[in-house]
Amino acid sequence: MSDTTVGLIMAVIGVLVMVGAALNWRIVTHPGKLLNMIFGDRIARIIAFLAGLYIFVLGIGQIIGMNWLGG
Repeated sequence: MSDTTVGLIMAVIGVLVMVGAALNWRIVTHPGKLLNMIFGDRIARIIAFLAGLYIFVLGIGQIIGMNWLGG
């Protein structure tokens, strides 16, 4: 798989995680998950959003050739 394809897949996954956290999708922020039990729903959604943002940024970096993932 080329670097561009990997970057595009990562960017799409990052966007889906960010949208899922923002819209409170059950698959992303299930009430029984560990982060929800420890921090509560709002903080768990913020953490999920930030994780999605990080994955998105890595994917965009991969697309434009920064190659942070190695390889």
